[in-house]
Amino acid sequence: MTTADHAPKILVIDDDDDLRYSLKRVLSGRNYQVLEAASGEEGLEMAQKHKVQVILLDNRMKGMSGMEALQHLRGINPNAMIILMTAYGTTQTTIEAMKFGAFDYIMKPFDLKKILALTESALSASNDLDRANTKGGEQAVSQEDIEGGIIGSSAAMQAVFKMIGQVAASDVTVMVTGESGTGKELIARAIYQNSLRSQKPYIAVNCAAIPENLIESELFGHEKGSFTGATSQRIGKFELCDTGTIFLDEIGDMALSTQTKILRALQEGEIQRVGSSDTIKVNVRMLAATNKPLEEMVKEKTFREDLYYRLNVVRIELPALRERMDDVPQLIDFMLKRLARDSKADTKSISPEALALLSKYAWPGNVRELENLIYRSAVMAQGETILIKDLPQEVIRAVGANPLPAEMASQSQVSAEDDTNVVNEQTELQADAELNTAVVGAPTSNHFDAAYDQLRADVGTNILEHMEREMIARALEESGGKQVKAAEIVGMTRATLRKRIDQYDLGK
Repeated sequence: MTTADHAPKILVIDDDDDLRYSLKRVLSGRNYQVLEAASGEEGLEMAQKHKVQVILLDNRMKGMSGMEALQHLRGINPNAMIILMTAYGTTQTTIEAMKFGAFDYIMKPFDLKKILALTESALSASNDLDRANTKGGEQAVSQEDIEGGIIGSSAAMQAVFKMIGQVAASDVTVMVTGESGTGKELIARAIYQNSLRSQKPYIAVNCAAIPENLIESELFGHEKGSFTGATSQRIGKFELCDTGTIFLDEIGDMALSTQTKILRALQEGEIQRVGSSDTIKVNVRMLAATNKPLEEMVKEKTFREDLYYRLNVVRIELPALRERMDDVPQLIDFMLKRLARDSKADTKSISPEALALLSKYAWPGNVRELENLIYRSAVMAQGETILIKDLPQEVIRAVGANPLPAEMASQSQVSAEDDTNVVNEQTELQADAELNTAVVGAPTSNHFDAAYDQLRADVGTNILEHMEREMIARALEESGGKQVKAAEIVGMTRATLRKRIDQYDLGK
């Protein structure tokens, strides 16, 4: 038997001839025995004939897809480490790949050094005879879950998606941690949607939103007459969720007395309704989340240590948005498309200048703050594109930026094109740009809060429309009805001013 026969066997399955050639040349140089297959079907035949340790598998091929081949390969050789390769990476693909048992997932085009390092890591794992294969699963990722907002191609989020795929098919208890607004409930729902309990009940409970004297009744139910106001029997969330999944959000806000009963439900699979001595068996998978430092709370005796270890079997820590700023453009694009789909705003895009500004903001409120900002800015935008002027002033000030004259000049130019009577249009546009810059830079912040509160109380909604009408009316009065002067005062072109005069019926 030759040395080559003892070399680790690696199977490359890809319909790209050039890529297979490149991988074979590089891997053979490391003394690996490389086998090739140009399709998923051919790859399955090769895997049945040869005991391979690592499989490099393309996701998109003619005929059988890589994801289909992955599931068949797991049955042929459960100990083979499969690395999925694709040029079309999505959240869905990442979660599916890990759930169906892939060792890892890599995006094309990739650095050859990276694929070599990943292959070596896979070989090391393959040689570990004690490795427990707990990844399997049969449930496909729900598109509804992906549309729910789990977005991110950054390395930090890819790691989160991989963990979802790894834990989804088991009944292990998962603790999701991260700052407020990072999307912990979305992660819990993704785990549920991809679990073997996905067709069973799912109930999410915000522990911080339920008064302490009612939380036990909400979770475990109560008997009629067990306390004042208990006029009938109530079935609790645990009982309603039997055979399904319960998600306890903000579990760090739960009282110690309730924590004791949660621990019993986890350990013994038993609950008791308030006012009853009878035990009820429940089969519930528990997911939990918190933005509080449970480790410190355990030391301070405000959170039970035994419950902490029961909940913290697997921990998924969500990164803050400021730690994955590369995802901001993708998140914004997704949010705008969802707003358009739900007919909440007509805005379709964001200007490069506005996007650059938002990519410098620290996002203390994380993804939730970004979502609220995009919704607000889309409503405020007068066209199909969000401009810097449409962003909240507090965000602009925090970044230390002013709206760019170029962006505003572009706006003015669009308005002026409709005015066939404008003389020396370029000169007027330049003046408008300079004027707008000066107005934005003016120290108006001291008066803004009071003005906003007063207008909100007086007119309710359509504050900007009300304010614009009043400003134009006063500018016309101050200028003696001269539209050129009034346009300079309010910072718009003469053409735009004439449109507003007609719109607000100010020409009389």
